Amino acid sequence: LLILAQPLDILMASTPTLLTLTGLLLAAYALYIEHSLSQPNPPPALCDVTLPLLSVEASCSKTLGSPESHLLSYWGISPPGTLLDPPNAAIGVVYYCILLLPHSPATLVKALTVLSLLTSAYLLSVLVGKGDVCLLCLSSHAINAAIGWRVFVGGRGKEKSR
Repeated sequence: LLILAQPLDILMASTPTLLTLTGLLLAAYALYIEHSLSQPNPPPALCDVTLPLLSVEASCSKTLGSPESHLLSYWGISPPGTLLDPPNAAIGVVYYCILLLPHSPATLVKALTVLSLLTSAYLLSVLVGKGDVCLLCLSSHAINAAIGWRVFVGGRGKEKSR
């Protein structure tokens, strides 16, 4: 029985890393999709699908091609199309990389996690308001919520100072 408990302990201890790596992969794929959209014949995104049971068209390409995919310019904080206007997915890549650093300060992790939760909530409300379905986006928002749970409720603060 002790032998079976050890892998579970390892899995539970590595959950934050698994969540973060999954978020990083999703954000990197979102960047790929957004870059592909600027090409003459973009390949179809894996997340552009029809959900027949729900009679719903899910399109991450549509969402990632929208103005809201660059929140800094959408909100008027930076000029569109400049280096100061990275895609939301690029900001996500940076966020997840910071979380993966072994000695990220706890205050920084918590501040960035709050920003990710607020941004996810806003972007989720935009999706709902438009009636769009973006499976990649929904997955990213769920991961951000799970990371937020781990950081603020599920024990991340009990770990050594991070």
